[in-house]
Amino acid sequence: MTDTSIQSPDTAAAGSERVLSITAQEGLELLEQIVLIREFEQTAYLRYLQGEIPGTLHQYQGQEAVAVGVGAVLRTDDWITSTHRPHGHALAKGMHPREALAEIYGKASGCLGARGGSMHLGDPELGMLPSVAIVGGGITLAPGLALGLARRGSDAVVACFFGDGAVNEGAFHEGVNIAAAMNLPVIFVCENNLYSASTPFAETTRNPEIASRGAAYGIPAERVDGMDVLAVRDAAQRAVSLARAGGGPTLLECLTYRFVGHSRSDARGYRQRAEEAQWRERDPIKRFPEWLVESGLASDEQAQAAAQRAKDRVADALRFAQEAPPPDPATATDMNAVYGAPPDQVEIAGPLAEGPEERMLSIAEALREGIGEEMAINDNLLLLGEDIGVPGGWGGAFGVYGGLAERFGRERVIDTPISEKALIGTAIGAAITGCPTLPDLQYADFIFEAMDEVANEAAKLRSMSNGRLTVPMVLRCPVGASQRGAQHSQNPESLFMQIPGLKVLCLSDPYTAKGAIRAALRDPDPVLVFEHKLLYGAKRRRESGSIDTRAYVPEEEYVLPVGQARIRRRGSDVTIIATFTQLYAALDVASEFSDEGIECEVIDPVWLAPFDWNGVFASVERTRRLVIVHEAPLTGGWGAEVAARVSEKFHGNLLAPVKRLASRDVPMPFAPALEAAVLPSREDLREAVRAVLAH
Repeated sequence: MTDTSIQSPDTAAAGSERVLSITAQEGLELLEQIVLIREFEQTAYLRYLQGEIPGTLHQYQGQEAVAVGVGAVLRTDDWITSTHRPHGHALAKGMHPREALAEIYGKASGCLGARGGSMHLGDPELGMLPSVAIVGGGITLAPGLALGLARRGSDAVVACFFGDGAVNEGAFHEGVNIAAAMNLPVIFVCENNLYSASTPFAETTRNPEIASRGAAYGIPAERVDGMDVLAVRDAAQRAVSLARAGGGPTLLECLTYRFVGHSRSDARGYRQRAEEAQWRERDPIKRFPEWLVESGLASDEQAQAAAQRAKDRVADALRFAQEAPPPDPATATDMNAVYGAPPDQVEIAGPLAEGPEERMLSIAEALREGIGEEMAINDNLLLLGEDIGVPGGWGGAFGVYGGLAERFGRERVIDTPISEKALIGTAIGAAITGCPTLPDLQYADFIFEAMDEVANEAAKLRSMSNGRLTVPMVLRCPVGASQRGAQHSQNPESLFMQIPGLKVLCLSDPYTAKGAIRAALRDPDPVLVFEHKLLYGAKRRRESGSIDTRAYVPEEEYVLPVGQARIRRRGSDVTIIATFTQLYAALDVASEFSDEGIECEVIDPVWLAPFDWNGVFASVERTRRLVIVHEAPLTGGWGAEVAARVSEKFHGNLLAPVKRLASRDVPMPFAPALEAAVLPSREDLREAVRAVLAH
């Protein structure tokens, strides 16, 4: 049997001090909560074995003192983030056992309408985010929740629960560091139960004393006996008091032990039975009522009565969950739980308007103007990123934010560490509290550093919460080939069409940039904004000539509809759909064909999600020919989805098969000649148009 090198539970809290200030009523309430969680878990376990509960269970028996001790010092307006083992946290935060058990049963009356289940319990009204089942996932969200609460003038705090395994995740470093750097009111609560699933934690690190890691971030940390509810409560009270007073985050390591396996399929064969017996001697459900009686705070009858009240509450919850109706299957595809209100059905927009020379702006200038206008009318809108607010700094990698820090202050234009996971997690958390956020990625390639936050959290929290939470976050991502090599030249926008819950915006001209960024910043859903690096300035050279990307941008405020595509050039012979630099190539090629009497209709889709299918279908119905060109790779590119839907809808009515052009399926090389060989060329586009016209 492997030596787990665990610390004896008798000395687990050695050296820590505890203030035993508790009334009889408080003691009995703590006891009732501990028994409530234990009885709840035991009931769920038995009913799972009976086949009444679907899915799986990750249970909490043995760790009750941690949740109860922390929960005892939290207010309703404080928030918590939890894990795949959330039952105890939810009950300790005040969730009704009925709603918790009904959710685990998959019933409509569950706390999240059966959209979350055992691993995603939550209730925004109680201050509990739907629990994050990705290890360490909540650690990057908690700083954002704290930032948003503080921005809105609250002294509420955030308690972030996670297990020992999470401290080996990058999310732990990034989340704790950003909370420390920004002095945010977060209590990081590590429930060190000595095992990461089945692997002894001591085998996964050279430093098994998690509390010692607080020194690396310059924050107070404490190792606590997690089997002693009063020790946990007192340590949590110190941390909460410090946070409310503006003292920033604290790391609590609560040494505890779960008496069950990692999940229901875990028989715990990797553990020593003597070890389990040793920890069971410290079982809080046994030791705490004994202490209450021995200390004279309660009689044995009072302790038994408190335990019975908890058992009665669970019995009531079981009857409720068993009798509750299941959810209506028709609601499974209710998009109102995935997105905000669907965009208004509007006609596809026409070509850009003309205007005076002094209002011919670049995309960077138009973005800056639109963002500034939104910040002026929404005091809670926050900008976050690297190098965006430092005095004398860049104003972002491409200068878009220049002057905004001076105008709105660095408490709203916030420089963050180089920590993409923490950046996006913080932006999500703040957005949930009612502070819309605009995080900035210097290059879209870096989004893969935060895919968990984007794909598993931003995209899913509205749905997981049954529509009770919104994530008004706008993430800006520069894309495109520009002789920067394979890791700074990608076009990943197509990937995010496949993730329900996200909206995807591609900006190719200044007029649309200003109006669409304002629409995105008002939207209740997470929006990913992709912008081509070569189009930020006024003029860029591509292939055969100079492309002027400037456009007339009205000085007055305007907001464009979400999901509206734009016809950049009208025509009747063939439809070309293109984005970014390929849009300008399409406009040039269309002008060339016009000299031959062939009129190409050129469409900028603008929004990949929601996509303006009606506008595109109407154009193709007129021209009966379609060419799609984009810089994203051919395989799985957004053009493939457009081609498939157009072909299905107009099968037999098209005059030619749909033609797609895209970058070759290779990482983007550095040298200009190699890069050009990978990108679709104008000659490729000319040949594609001639090919569909030849039919």
